[in-house]
Amino acid sequence: MTEKVNLPKTLVEHTPWETEINPIWLATSFLLHRNLAKFNFPPKMNDRQFQQTLSLLKDQILQSSLLQKPVLLSAEGVSALDKEFLYEHFLCLEGIQNTLSGQGFIVDESGHFLAELNIQNHLQLQLTDCQGKWENAWNTLSQIETAIGTAVDFAFSPKFGFLTAEPFLCGTGLTVQAYLHLPALIHMKQLEETLLKQKEEGISVAGMGGNLDEVTGDLIVVSNSYTLGINEESIIHSVHSMAMKLMAMEKTLRSHLQTENNAEIKDQVSRAFGLLLHSYQLQTKEALGALSLMKLGLHLDWIGGITDAKLNSLFFQCRRGHLLHTIGELQVSDLQEIAHKRADYLHKNMQGVVLKIEV
Repeated sequence: MTEKVNLPKTLVEHTPWETEINPIWLATSFLLHRNLAKFNFPPKMNDRQFQQTLSLLKDQILQSSLLQKPVLLSAEGVSALDKEFLYEHFLCLEGIQNTLSGQGFIVDESGHFLAELNIQNHLQLQLTDCQGKWENAWNTLSQIETAIGTAVDFAFSPKFGFLTAEPFLCGTGLTVQAYLHLPALIHMKQLEETLLKQKEEGISVAGMGGNLDEVTGDLIVVSNSYTLGINEESIIHSVHSMAMKLMAMEKTLRSHLQTENNAEIKDQVSRAFGLLLHSYQLQTKEALGALSLMKLGLHLDWIGGITDAKLNSLFFQCRRGHLLHTIGELQVSDLQEIAHKRADYLHKNMQGVVLKIEV
């Protein structure tokens, strides 16, 4: 029987956006996808190969001087709830719940580094910047990948670059994701028009669910569509450029809201305030939507008694994996009970918050 592996204490105690840096551009994640030259890709590997690649890669990553006390979390030793926690914490766009023996994760005490081992590819390295120092984050991740590459041979083709299990990730194998909070653009129904005007080739804009049909928490992900036929610097520049344009438009609309009496947006913020303070049950999606409007209201000085950093933390802590860790009830599975505990947790953390909109 595999021993249960607990998540590092620092990962559980700290959320990624808990420091107030930028209320619109919340984070940028850099992901590198790599495979080892001498092995089949994970979908074609046997149990022995899973163990071999896991051992090779974890030895190289755990000895990196660029990481803060990295630890290996073997997939079979991590509970389903802890996997959900990792999924939430690192804002993963693909599920990691079905990972098994020979697969795993490496995290460190910074709370910003994640290595996925033998899942889609042999290796996915992720480093997230929440301080606005995205160039430093990319340089650090690149150094980690280079150090690993000096010890093992990555699968590489002169024609197609780094080879991956997903053909669309070949080439640089680099995905850059900028996370933007755009409630003004979304609730004033100007996001689609703005995207048409600012459209850039090779850049995709989506919600956390992968499209714009249903955006949760007014959170938009700007990322590169291509990794082949373009270098890393161009990818980073294109994502950064698009993110800056959307952030500028969001700032402009927020300025208009401060000078105009927009009754519809004020009503939405007021309803969000009431929902968070008085609901008996709250589902994740509606909680995130209400917290998003509270963040907007705070920026417009319609809300007081709370900080943006606190609202950022609640954005993570109200999601199921984080919520059950935070309240220390890891065995709860009833959806209605979880919805009630979420509402109760938010009530307690919203004490002292005031609505400054004149009724």
